[in-house]
Amino acid sequence: MALIMRKIQSLAESVFTHNALNNLFYRRWLAGPLPLADVEVFARNYLARTTRSSRRVALPLVITDDLYAQLEIATKRYSEMGYGNPEKTHLCLLENYLIDLLSRLAGQPYRMDKLMALPVLDSSHTFNREKLRFYIDGDHDNPRRILGTLLAQEWLAHSMLSRLYEGARNYKHLYANNDDFHEHCEYFYIHIGDAEKEHKIQAVNAASQACTTDQHIEEVSTAFYRFLILTEQYWDGIARAMPSVQNRVTSKGKS
Repeated sequence: MALIMRKIQSLAESVFTHNALNNLFYRRWLAGPLPLADVEVFARNYLARTTRSSRRVALPLVITDDLYAQLEIATKRYSEMGYGNPEKTHLCLLENYLIDLLSRLAGQPYRMDKLMALPVLDSSHTFNREKLRFYIDGDHDNPRRILGTLLAQEWLAHSMLSRLYEGARNYKHLYANNDDFHEHCEYFYIHIGDAEKEHKIQAVNAASQACTTDQHIEEVSTAFYRFLILTEQYWDGIARAMPSVQNRVTSKGKS
């Protein structure tokens, strides 16, 4: 069992060198503040992803009969729902952060209906559609497909939110003071705190419990990397749809 867990741990840690975390979007987000139009593209498509994810994470709970998979899914779902506090649900915290940031960038109140009226990219629709298929298609008696997807999702989530928070710090100049900035970043803090780190450990344990052979590990690995590739394509779509990136490509084409 110890050998299997080391293999699953090594698989999980491979997210750090994958393009799902090392891509054009993160390079731009971390490099400095982006103009309002670029942030709008990010906000609309990240919200579309998160809205679907908060509902979809419960689906595998009714699909799989594997106890370890059910426990991992139930724990994540309870966390997503703010541990029973409607104002602390992850989706509510995200919406509050995005609208506040967009308002500061626009220099005036920014309405949610304006954000929701913006188009969702085809690549984001693909991400949502394919992620759903990862959970509901295939052999429902085999929990390793679901656990491999959950492993990728949990190990990406902590690093993804850490990077998004580091990029959010580029906008500190828009806030009255340091305390004001931190008060508006609760969405990030709940993801990079101890609870999310625990989710990573739980995901490794759950996947390890479902494996007894190398073939089982390969099944987890296949689902794991399939989700990483899908995530890479999602972020690439957002980066390339940002107006400043499109303008740069157009300028190069004319020169």
